[in-house]
Amino acid sequence: MALYVNTNVTSLRGQSSLNKASNALSTTYNRLSTGLRINSAKDDAAGLQISDRLTSQINGLNQGNRNANDGIALTQTVEGAMDEMTTMLQRVRTLSVQAANGTNTQSDRDSIQAEVTALSKEITRIASRTTFAGKKVLSAFDKPAESIVQDKGNGQVNFQVGSNANDVLKLDLRLKKADGSMDNDTKDYSLKSLCTAAGIDAKNLTEANADKNTGATGKGTYTVFNVSSSAAAQATLANIDKVINLVDTKRGDFGALQNRLESTISNQTNIANNESDARSRIRDTDYASEASNLSAQSIVQQAASSMLTQANSIPQLALSLLG
Repeated sequence: MALYVNTNVTSLRGQSSLNKASNALSTTYNRLSTGLRINSAKDDAAGLQISDRLTSQINGLNQGNRNANDGIALTQTVEGAMDEMTTMLQRVRTLSVQAANGTNTQSDRDSIQAEVTALSKEITRIASRTTFAGKKVLSAFDKPAESIVQDKGNGQVNFQVGSNANDVLKLDLRLKKADGSMDNDTKDYSLKSLCTAAGIDAKNLTEANADKNTGATGKGTYTVFNVSSSAAAQATLANIDKVINLVDTKRGDFGALQNRLESTISNQTNIANNESDARSRIRDTDYASEASNLSAQSIVQQAASSMLTQANSIPQLALSLLG
């Protein structure tokens, strides 16, 4: 074997082997310390892109589920307020039946009218005061600064439930007219608006002055049902079921939307879990494999270091030849 001093090829090869072993060991250390197989694009460029796309979907779905839960909370708030309205409307109907009875004196009917007036006012007050996160949900639809409805004249609230653009479900707060069409001019759920949407003739209603503490909207008056006479009570009985049906129909719509939101959450949770599993298979470290690599690479590095030391001593043999 030739013996050279200026160029120690054996040492150079040993240095190259040691560098490769050190780099491989560094990669293994990095994977074991981070728990990720892909820590930079050089580890797996295609895998990194796929992993990032999956991450976008997973994050979007998880946020969409949180948005859907907010939507359920809002819908429950609206439906809860309308449940109270239904209870009051049912009470007004019962009082109307009582007022229509011919055995009542005018004094009796005045007392009944007083309770009906209070209930009518409370329905409007609930509509004007029900809020979610500081925003009105059953009134001020024409005032985006005050209402949950942000698009004036729209009457709808969009819930971004998915991870992609326009993946939304809508809460439609517009009232349905007597002819079945949606009332795009719905501004609130006051008793006056409910009666107008139900197609009740205004002559069957009266106006009462607002109390100081009722928080009335409008010009200081409330629309109330009129049961002050037997004929008025009969007219109220003939029409109040229309309002009750209108409210119950909207409550049914809100209930259906809650079910859709809950189904969406369940479906997207399943999708997010499956995509998380797929991302894990691409991105995460296989600790069993990397632990095995760590052992092998440590041995290789130590062997390369030992051989490099011996290779570096080869030129010293030349001195022995020189005596």
